[in-house]
Amino acid sequence: MKQRADLLVDAEVVLTMDAEERILLGGSVAVLADRIVAVGDRSSVHGDFDADRVIDAGDHLVMPGLVNTHTHLFGPFTRGLVNDLSFTPWIQKKFYLTSKGLNEETYYLSTLMGCLDMLKTGTTTFVDCGTCQGLEESAVRGVVEAGSRAMLSRTMADIQDDLAEFLDRPGMDTEQNLRETEAYVKEFDQSGDGRIRAWVCPIQVSSVSDDLALGAMEIAQKYDVGFAIHSNVDREDIANHHTLFGLRPIERFHKLGILNERFLGTHMGWLSDLEVQLLRDSGASAVHCPSASMKGGYGAISKGKFPELLQEEVTVGLGTDGPAASCYHDMFREVYLAATAHKEARLDHTLISPYQALKMATHGSAKAVLMADEIGSLEVGKKADLIALDLMRPEWVPWHEDNLISNLVYSSTGSSVDLVIVDGRIVVEDSCILTIDEQWLLREMQGKVAPFVQLSREWDQKFWPQARGRL
Repeated sequence: MKQRADLLVDAEVVLTMDAEERILLGGSVAVLADRIVAVGDRSSVHGDFDADRVIDAGDHLVMPGLVNTHTHLFGPFTRGLVNDLSFTPWIQKKFYLTSKGLNEETYYLSTLMGCLDMLKTGTTTFVDCGTCQGLEESAVRGVVEAGSRAMLSRTMADIQDDLAEFLDRPGMDTEQNLRETEAYVKEFDQSGDGRIRAWVCPIQVSSVSDDLALGAMEIAQKYDVGFAIHSNVDREDIANHHTLFGLRPIERFHKLGILNERFLGTHMGWLSDLEVQLLRDSGASAVHCPSASMKGGYGAISKGKFPELLQEEVTVGLGTDGPAASCYHDMFREVYLAATAHKEARLDHTLISPYQALKMATHGSAKAVLMADEIGSLEVGKKADLIALDLMRPEWVPWHEDNLISNLVYSSTGSSVDLVIVDGRIVVEDSCILTIDEQWLLREMQGKVAPFVQLSREWDQKFWPQARGRL
């Protein structure tokens, strides 16, 4: 007697990203509720399951949804407005625009826009590194409605350094930060039928005291959530931190005893050899955002140690950063950069293979967000988060068994994605998002951008001479 499934997805290729690195030609994935119940060749899956609906994906490649381990939901209104500044004034201008420009309505719209951008290009899970204090409910509402899976990591800071100069928040007090963040985690963790995890986010290494860092990790451990932070971004970041604390960031966190598997350090472009070893020995994770580094001149490609991190088997995730940084949310473009940029910087064509780069965006990122047992590969028992890419687009053809992975990494982008399933629910079909009124949202975003443009011009007029001195 056949077993029941809600959905069968048939495809010309099923890329599992599992431990055996299986690539199934003529495969199927069976879904029941929010879980995968079968992955295999089409005849055997159809022989074992009857489904309420069968999607014949035809000339498509089905694979796990991508996991974006670093972005900012406050960013869409700042797209293209914060450019060609060194790290400190770049952060200052970004916070000037978002702290003054966002309210409950615009943050909700910005959240929807970020989710739309990611879902339509194949990202099913993301980390928001810096969910705005006082506006958390708008972010939760937007993610729930969009149907994404997310780690919403609440901003925390208690040192008024240069980076936090324009970061408005209800209070700078350490205890207030900890008290309100714990209340946030208790209220919103596991929202959206469990798709939302409420994380802690001490926002910048030089904006966070030892007491706040320790307290934030205590909250993360108490509620079984993650700890996200911007760390070792560029030479300014290292210098600012050393002036305040007399140590490099990862050395400081090791000394505090908070380097562990919950620690998610983003950018991590300026690591010492010792810091690489500390990450390896602690089980902490690093996030590579190559596009943000290349646009901002951080040095993650020219100075970064990501090939060494991978060689040392440190968990490395991949992220786009926010729309003020990379200006896009397409993780496939990020995979391409991870697989190519280090080759060029070091004149070594063997660094970071296409499959390694793809693994960073799936299994590696899933492990970094503490969900390796749930997402990141197509396996029985895991969450039904999967995407399908059209193989009959010009950038793919001709395709065959020998060039599938190289075409996926070197040729395609998120525009190839036309089917997205999250938690067993179809959220994008035939390239159309089903959970958001896309045209309404685009009109709303366009209609409410003027104050952000004005704030950008205001910042340039007030602070551009100082910023030019930092270039």
